[in-house]
Amino acid sequence: MKALRLSLARLGEEIEAFCADYLKERGDETKGTYQRALRTFEQYYARARDWFQFRTEDIEQYKKYLMEEKKLSQVSVSTYLTALRRLLDYFVAQGLLSENPAKKVKGNRRPTSHTVGALTEAEVQKLLSIIPTEKPQDHRDYLIIRLMLDSAVRAHEIVKANVEDLKKFSTHYVLFVQAKGKKAKDETVEVPFELGREIEAYVERRKIVIPTSPLFLTNSRRVQNTRLTTRALHYRIEHWLKSAGIHRDNISPHSLQHTAAKLWIERDGLSIEEVKRKMRHGLISTTKIYTSETVSPHNPIIS
Repeated sequence: MKALRLSLARLGEEIEAFCADYLKERGDETKGTYQRALRTFEQYYARARDWFQFRTEDIEQYKKYLMEEKKLSQVSVSTYLTALRRLLDYFVAQGLLSENPAKKVKGNRRPTSHTVGALTEAEVQKLLSIIPTEKPQDHRDYLIIRLMLDSAVRAHEIVKANVEDLKKFSTHYVLFVQAKGKKAKDETVEVPFELGREIEAYVERRKIVIPTSPLFLTNSRRVQNTRLTTRALHYRIEHWLKSAGIHRDNISPHSLQHTAAKLWIERDGLSIEEVKRKMRHGLISTTKIYTSETVSPHNPIIS
C-alpha cells in the first residue's frame, strides 16, 4: 500500500471535514466520543509524524500507545480504533489512501461481563447521606444520583431531559427519555413519587422556567441557566463518591446504574425479566452481564 504523509495542518483539516460529514446526523454523545478519539490521534500524530505513514504497522504502534502510555481500558481502545478506522475509510473515499490500514488492526475483545463495579447498600446510604440539599447545585446532584440509583436513568438521558418530560401520575412520576442512538424521547422511566415531587421542588426554586427548560441546570458562574453537560455531571458524581470514601478502581459514575440492577435483585427480589424491563434492555443477555455477580439461588437466571 502506498505510504501517506500529511502535514499536521492538513490532518486537522481532513479530520474537521470528516467530522462535519460523518457526524452531522449523529447524537451529541457520539459526536463527543469521536471528537475526543480523533483529538487523541491528532496529538499522537504530532509527535509521530516524522515516521508515521498510515501503514498497518503504524496503526499497531498507535494501538500500543493507547494501551501502554494512555492506559485506556480495553473498551476505550476499541472505541478509539473504531473512530480512526472510520476516518481512514473517509481517506480512502477521498483518494488519499488506496485501502484502509486500520482494518487489519483488531480492537481489543470486549468483556463478556461488566468491569464496572457496584456499590453496596451501605455505600449507597452513605453517599446519599453526605450530600447537602440547601444549595441548588448540591440539591441537583442529590436528585441526579437518586434518579440513577432508583430508576437507572443514564447520564446522557439526564442531561437531555426537559422540565416537560417529567409527568405526574397518582402513584408515581414518569420521565420521558431519549435513549442512546434515538432522536426522540420515546422511552419512559418510572420515578418514585417522593423523588418526583422533590425534583419538582428543585425546579420551583428557579426564577424562570418554561416547559422546554432543562430539567437540570449547570451552576457555573460563567454560564447561568444552561443545560448541565455529561462531563460536568460525571465530575460531580466522582466528587461525591470521593467525599463518601468510595475509592475502588472499578467504581465510576456508571456504577450507579449497575448498582440499581444489583439492588433490584438483592434488596427488592425482582426477577431477571423485571430488571430487564426496568433497565430497558433489548436483550436479556445484556441484563445478565449487569447482574451476573448479583444473581442468587433465589433469583436464578432464566435462559
